Amino acid sequence: SMLNFQISMLNFQVSMLNFQASMLNFQVSNMNFQVSILNFQASILNFQASMLNFQVSMLNFQVSMLNFQVSMLNFQVRMLNFQVSMLNFQASMLNFQVSNMNFQVSILNFQASILNFQASMLNFQVSMLNLVT
Repeated sequence: SMLNFQISMLNFQVSMLNFQASMLNFQVSNMNFQVSILNFQASILNFQASMLNFQVSMLNFQVSMLNFQVSMLNFQVRMLNFQVSMLNFQASMLNFQVSNMNFQVSILNFQASILNFQASMLNFQVSMLNLVT
C-alpha cells in the first residue's frame, strides 16, 4: 500500500507538471494570438499609410495639372499680346502710309498753286500786251 501511495503521488506530480505545461502552452498561444493581433493592426496601419501616400500623389498630380493649365493660359495670353502688338504695328504702318499720301497731296496742291500763279502771270502779261497794242 505504501508503494501504491508513492505511485499515486508520482502520478499526481506528473499530472501537476502536465497541468503547468498546458498552462504554459495556453500562455504561449495567447501571446501568439496577441502578436498576430498586433501584426494585423500593423498591416492596417501600413494600408492606411499607403492610402494616404496614394492620396498625396493624386493631389500632387492635380497640382501639376493645374500648373500646366496655368502655364497654357500664360502662353495663350502671351500669344494674344503678340497678336495685339502685330495689329498695333499694322495700324501704325497704315497711319504712316496715310500721312505719306497726305504729304504727297499737299505737294500736288503746292504744284497746282504754282501752276495757277504762272497762269495768272501769263494772263497778266497777255493783258499788258493787249493794252500796248
